[in-house]
Amino acid sequence: MPKSKAAEPLFDQLSKTLETDGEELVSKLKGLVLFKIDDEEWTLDLRSGKGKVSKGGAGEDKPDLTLTISDDNFVKLVMGKMGPQQAFLLRKLKIGGSMGMALKLQPILDAAQPKSKM
Repeated sequence: MPKSKAAEPLFDQLSKTLETDGEELVSKLKGLVLFKIDDEEWTLDLRSGKGKVSKGGAGEDKPDLTLTISDDNFVKLVMGKMGPQQAFLLRKLKIGGSMGMALKLQPILDAAQPKSKM
């Protein structure tokens, strides 16, 4: 039985955040990001509107940025236990495509963090 992926609920949270703050995130990134996490792919489309998260590849669209990372390290990245630059320098994060776009990732990672319930 395959291990449950910790990234899935984080992408669910990102999708919920896009419903409320999507236009702001779209204005910051303006691109198509492909996340390759272990053996799964997730597409983050921040080209227009409020943006969209979907499980699976980008289809016929060519991503502006491709990020390859393990599930465990993706969780560390989102939860702030590891910064994007640190992950890249430690070779835990592989970046393909626009390095400029990769440098704008922090607000996207923050948007995927679970929101505390008070």
